[in-house]
Amino acid sequence: MQTLFEVILIVALGVALWLTWRARRENGQLREALAKSSETAEQLAAEQLRSDARLNAMIDAPPHALLVLDRDSVIIRANNRAGEILGPQLIGKTAIEATRSHEIDHVVQQTLAVQQIEERPVTWNARPYFARVVPSGDGGAVLVLEDQSDRLRSDRMRRDFVANISHELRTPLASIRLLIETLLAGAKDEPDVATRMLNQMLGEVDSITQLAQELLDLSLIESGQMPMQVTRANLGEIAAEQIIHYEPMAQQKQIVVKNDVAEDLVVEVDRKMIGRVLGNLIHNAIKFTPDRGRITIGAVPADGKIKVSVADTGAGIPQEDLPRIFERFYKVDRARGKSGTGLGLAIARHVVEAHGGRIWAESVEGKGATFYFTIPAAK
Repeated sequence: MQTLFEVILIVALGVALWLTWRARRENGQLREALAKSSETAEQLAAEQLRSDARLNAMIDAPPHALLVLDRDSVIIRANNRAGEILGPQLIGKTAIEATRSHEIDHVVQQTLAVQQIEERPVTWNARPYFARVVPSGDGGAVLVLEDQSDRLRSDRMRRDFVANISHELRTPLASIRLLIETLLAGAKDEPDVATRMLNQMLGEVDSITQLAQELLDLSLIESGQMPMQVTRANLGEIAAEQIIHYEPMAQQKQIVVKNDVAEDLVVEVDRKMIGRVLGNLIHNAIKFTPDRGRITIGAVPADGKIKVSVADTGAGIPQEDLPRIFERFYKVDRARGKSGTGLGLAIARHVVEAHGGRIWAESVEGKGATFYFTIPAAK
């Protein structure tokens, strides 16, 4: 028979083994729980990173400066645009320290005080901005600064555009009215005078028709609704066609128009539209070149493209006007006269740019002007 001591020893060993097994099981469960907790923490951290990335993208997406402020007007977040216009290291600064504008800070403080959306035009760094401050729900606010310069410039261009159209229409309409009144006053009874006046009226109507057509064409080109029908074309033939078209006008002023474009020069263009560009430049050169002058049309390869030139021996263009001659309705009164709609060069610029090229002019007053544009060479 086992002694009491042996029984106690066996029981103690059994208890020890059971406790060891239980400890190992609990340790395994603990390790498993810790592993799951670690995995969950990693998932939460990854989700937080994704959430931060989405938030940063949302903040950086608008083209406006965006600042997130706490209840004390301290910046706790800012987008890239804010850093560009207000400078780096914005975090930790107050709105007044970052913008140095009491006008902007007043809008911010108004929102923080009453927790309501505030928005108004402001001036910052001598530029017009629109400030919008929205409560964030935790006592802070979000400040958005939108640069209004482009919008105001567009509004001004729209007003100028309408004013220019009105001016271009008013002149021929006034002339037509005067001619009609003269005819009604008795000139219609004199056949020669009546015929001359009717021809003048016809010319004015043609001017209005040209203006309407050019406005329509410019609108279609700018909106992309006039697609380019690009094909292989002989540039020398296009130039020759335009020279023939304007030959009567050149002969009246005894102007020599020379075609120096190689006969075998092939380009990939919309033949009709590039012909229109060349025609406009030739027409302008004839119009502003004195009698017995000379116009030369050339073309040379340049950086994988073809550089076309139309040079005249006219009065030239002042240097201060060169950057603006391709704007709608812009006219160089001193050097290039006042006739025409002022839309031809604007249309030419859009057509050339639609072909992936550019157009520009070089001139010295009194020594003529040369217009250049580039178009794709044939592959």
